[in-house]
Amino acid sequence: MKTHFADLSKRTARVLAGIILCLLFLSDSVHASSATPKPFVSGSLKEILAARKGKPLMLMLWSMDCSTCLKELGLLSETVRNHPNLDVVMISTDDAAVGDQAQALLKKHRLNTIESWIFAQANDPGLRFEIDSSWFGELPRTYFYTADHKRMALSGALQPKHFEAWLVTIRP
Repeated sequence: MKTHFADLSKRTARVLAGIILCLLFLSDSVHASSATPKPFVSGSLKEILAARKGKPLMLMLWSMDCSTCLKELGLLSETVRNHPNLDVVMISTDDAAVGDQAQALLKKHRLNTIESWIFAQANDPGLRFEIDSSWFGELPRTYFYTADHKRMALSGALQPKHFEAWLVTIRP
C-alpha cells in the first residue's frame, strides 16, 4: 500500500506541476496581451526595426484624441484578422500616464495582442523628429515598411486600398 500511495503522490505531483505550468503560461499570455503599452523613448524606433531586420512591418501612429484614428481601429482590426501574419506595431502619441486607457481601447477593438508603444511624454517633438524629420505630428500617420525597411509614409485616414497596395509590394 505504501508504494501505491507513493506512486500516486508522484503522479499527482506531476499532474499538479503540469497544471501549475499551464496556469503560469496562461497568466503570462493574458498579462502580455493586456499589458500597458511600452514607453516610447529615444531609440525605441531603432529597437522596433532591429527586432524586424529583413521583415516588413506596418507602423501606425495614433492618439486617443484623434477621431480619425479611433475610426481606423476597426479597419485595422479587420485587416489584422484577414491577414494574421501581418506585422503591425502601434505607437500612441498620448502620454504614458494614460497607457492603461490606450490599452483598454486597443482591447475593445481586439488589437491588444499587437505590439504597442506610447510616447513617454505626450506629443514629444523630439520623438516625432526621430521617427520622421518631415512629420509634424498630424495623425493618423502610418508607415509601410518593406523587408529592407524602405518606407512609405501616409498621413490621414487609411483605406483598404493602402493595405492592399503595401501587401503587393511585400509578397514574394
